[in-house]
Amino acid sequence: MSLHSARAAALLAWVNSTKVCPDPLNDLSQLQDCSVFIRIINKIHGSKEGESVLEQPLPERITFIHGFLQKHCRHKLAAENLVSAQKLLDGEELALAKVAVLLLYHTSVSSKNPGDCNEFDYKTQVELASILKFVLDNEECLNENLEPFLQGKAEPSLPSASSSSSEEHSSLLSLPHKREVRFLELQRIASFPSTRYVCVCVSPCSLPSTPSSPMGDIMQTPQFQLRRLKEQLAFERENREELEVEVAQSQK
Repeated sequence: MSLHSARAAALLAWVNSTKVCPDPLNDLSQLQDCSVFIRIINKIHGSKEGESVLEQPLPERITFIHGFLQKHCRHKLAAENLVSAQKLLDGEELALAKVAVLLLYHTSVSSKNPGDCNEFDYKTQVELASILKFVLDNEECLNENLEPFLQGKAEPSLPSASSSSSEEHSSLLSLPHKREVRFLELQRIASFPSTRYVCVCVSPCSLPSTPSSPMGDIMQTPQFQLRRLKEQLAFERENREELEVEVAQSQK
């Protein structure tokens, strides 16, 4: 079964947004040599570790990508099963889409500045948000669930605490604008003898009508923020352990 067209297009838009290619890609099949993935990895970590790999044959490039997924993604033990090396060698679009999903998710949870969501059109943001939500909810069972999701057979689950139906959730995502009363940050008003804070309520008419940001909404949820915090703590722990090993070796 072919990929869900809107999700494939959204992933391609995200890949293009990384600006690692001189010219925008028009199809996922253009990722077959895996060089774009390696350039994205280099950009994520601000390193040139993968540059030498770009000169290597495709099997070595795939090994490098697998190694990155094993080291940096939560589903470390499942990485090789989740993304088949043979299917990447064969250039299967589903395998290429899986790598794009994992890199999108890793970038979103690990980067302090994942990029400007508003560079994507609203429809693309909706799809990227659904991908992030799906991976967030299915980290422990991506082997079973990611493939059907990319083929359009599964939808991201809603939080259990929510009473909204999936139809209602879908319709909310598809709305082009949010019209709501917004509460701005507490404004500090100086007055003698004390300083007081007031909450300023602003009516919809006094604010410009701007499209909502589905990706921004997902990234601001407690679930996503907690996942990002865990990722940062894990990264710092790994750095500390590597430093301790280096110090121990230098003292021998």
